[in-house]
Amino acid sequence: MTQRASKRSIVNRAQIQKAIDLRSTGASYDGIGRGMGISKTRAYQLVLAGIVDLDEGLKDSADRLRTLELLRLDAIQCAHWPNAHIPRHVDVILKVMERRAKLLGLDAPTKVAQTTPDGEALTPALDLSRLTDAELAELNRLYEKAGARDQVQSL
Repeated sequence: MTQRASKRSIVNRAQIQKAIDLRSTGASYDGIGRGMGISKTRAYQLVLAGIVDLDEGLKDSADRLRTLELLRLDAIQCAHWPNAHIPRHVDVILKVMERRAKLLGLDAPTKVAQTTPDGEALTPALDLSRLTDAELAELNRLYEKAGARDQVQSL
């Protein structure tokens, strides 16, 4: 049994798509509203609805992929289980079990410390929030003078 989309839902989808397109070009909600002949609030609601739809679509795709990967892991484990007394097969089974646990989030989170490529601990970033606008401008001027423009992104 197929469901036909109502004229209203088709129009709503078209409005959502237009609002998302306008927002992606940098239009404000006020600008989207004026361009579409709707209120600023309605423009926001349409953009939000589009983002929610996109998010749900991504979650559905991820769930389908996760299910497929679990089926593949099950097949690998089933193929090796009859030979679980042989060390090589035990290794494969354990790797499958580890992968399944990671995929399902069963393992406790791993604490990861950021390091340099050499393994050295990173120095904490500078807290520039305590500087005044004038101090930030001076710092930016000094970076430019030193030729480090590419390393500093709009202080």
